[in-house]
Amino acid sequence: MPIDQGKLKSEFRSLLGPVKFRLFSLVSMPTARFAGLRMDHLDDSSCVTSIPGGWRSQNPFKTMYWAVQGMGAELATGAAPFAMSRAMPEKLRMFVVGTDASFTKRARGRISFSCEDVSAARKAIELSASTGEPVECDMRSVGIDSSGDIVSEWVFKWNFLVMD
Repeated sequence: MPIDQGKLKSEFRSLLGPVKFRLFSLVSMPTARFAGLRMDHLDDSSCVTSIPGGWRSQNPFKTMYWAVQGMGAELATGAAPFAMSRAMPEKLRMFVVGTDASFTKRARGRISFSCEDVSAARKAIELSASTGEPVECDMRSVGIDSSGDIVSEWVFKWNFLVMD
């Protein structure tokens, strides 16, 4: 198995640490850092991120800009595979090859994005490691506002390739 479980747990803790995540986001995702993107939960089964409403993330219509929602939704699907890439000796190439989104309600206030597809990403990465071929994996993220209403649903198609 290419993913070291102990190292993976350490990577999860690292991404959840507020200071380390702030530094990581400042260096790797400065726009997300400016918007206030936060990592709320990350483990072997799910990932939850959140982003506040307000002047840093709103559009001229006083709602959250769709691209800001996309940052939160994408991180919810990509954080676990990123941690997995850091917990394996081989190099993992990962990138989004497609996305689909639907918006069901005006996004106001803090929006949480949850992804329950972490195990599917792990299976795709392990399949790529065993075959040497790229594997695509659809990962779903749901945006929920502070009153519990779904405001957006996202599907990101990730392409994973494990390279020696």
